[in-house]
Order: sequence, then structure tokens, then C-alpha cells
Amino acid sequence: MLVFSETDLESYIHRQIPLSRAMGVRVLVATAEEVRLAVPLEPNLNHRKTVFGGSASACAILGCWSILFMRLVDYKPRPEVVIQANRLQYLRPIMCDFEVTTSPIEPDSWDAFARSLERKGRGRVNAHSYIESEGQRCCEFSGTFVALQKES
Repeated sequence: MLVFSETDLESYIHRQIPLSRAMGVRVLVATAEEVRLAVPLEPNLNHRKTVFGGSASACAILGCWSILFMRLVDYKPRPEVVIQANRLQYLRPIMCDFEVTTSPIEPDSWDAFARSLERKGRGRVNAHSYIESEGQRCCEFSGTFVALQKES
């Protein structure tokens, strides 16, 4: 089993997804059950001095992408994960630094996803995250992600 730490995931996403570095994303928790990201306000500001909606969306997607990455880290070869569809509900403005927290992947959904990935070389799964700032929930995200098995 490959051990992939918070530092490893942060370095990987900063290399592979340069926008994450520009947004100042830090990885606080990185497990197969939860990913938590910390994001500073300053590089993500809009004209109203709150978080730009695109930054919130990108970070919510990145959180879910990261939990799927962590769950697939031991697959050989490791599948490529891309987003297929998403919905982000903005509940309140984000006026300071914030965190993205993923929800655990439903076991039945994961099992169906893994079977499809093994049989067909691709699988689809839903993932969820939320954004909190100053102890308040500001956004709720749900997305459908597709994993494609690379050729060995």
C-alpha cells in the first residue's frame, strides 16, 4: 500500500494543477475518507472583496478530485480522474480564509464505480464537499467524476 501524505498530495496538485498553487491551496487532511483544504482569501478576491465564485468552485472541485485521487492512489496503473458535471450552491459570501471539506464517498457507489473501472476501464462516481469560513457553511458542492484507466 502506497502512503501518500498531506505534503505529498499538496506537492502533487501544485505540480499537476498549477491553479491550486496560485490560489494558495494547502492540504490539511488527505485520506481515503476525507480531504480538507485550507485556502486564503487574498489570491481569491473578487471586486467586492469576497471570494470569487470561480475560486470557490475550483476549490470545491479540487477537494472532491483529491479524495478520489487518494482512494485510487494504489491502483496500477492509476486512473485519470476528470469532472463530468457539477453543481455548487452559494449560501453566503466568503469574506475571509476558508476550508473545503469532502464528504465520505458512499460505499455502494464506490463499489459500483470500482467494478465498472475494473470491467470497462472507466467508472463514474458522485462526490460532495462543502466550504466553511468563520464556522459557517458558505457553499455546498456535488459533482460527478469519471475515472479512465490508462493503458499499462
